[in-house]
Amino acid sequence: MEFFDQGSDEQQEKMSDDRLLLALHIQRKREFLLTIADKLDDLRFQSPKEILAELAELPREIRSKIRDFDRLTTIEQQVQEYTSDFSRKLRKNYPELSVTEVRICIYIHAGLNISQIATVQCVTTRAIEKHRKSIRLKLGLSSKADIQEFLEALGPAL
Repeated sequence: MEFFDQGSDEQQEKMSDDRLLLALHIQRKREFLLTIADKLDDLRFQSPKEILAELAELPREIRSKIRDFDRLTTIEQQVQEYTSDFSRKLRKNYPELSVTEVRICIYIHAGLNISQIATVQCVTTRAIEKHRKSIRLKLGLSSKADIQEFLEALGPAL
């Protein structure tokens, strides 16, 4: 008898997805905190009037970012619910795809463009372009093949 029950493959995939979402949220929050730290550092070189203006703006900016984080969380949870079957099929047929590449495939499948995917993933468009190139290779697609059409053939969109 095992001390810890590892659960079904589906439960393990759900836990993996949850860990990925948590990691994304931690990364986004870390980046925001670094931005705030940089702004606070910059205050050292400003006049008292400028410092007061910056400090007055800071709570609004923080509240706005919290709302953005909440919206992203909701969107990601909805995407995860709608795409779990597609994700499992993609992972089963193409196990060499990384978790990030599967997530990008899901966004492509849903019709998002490179810029939109980069925004949702909080990365540069160049990073998404690199992932798309890697995805193409792993799916065995030529540079002329349409990734979205290929993914649509695997299953219905959102």
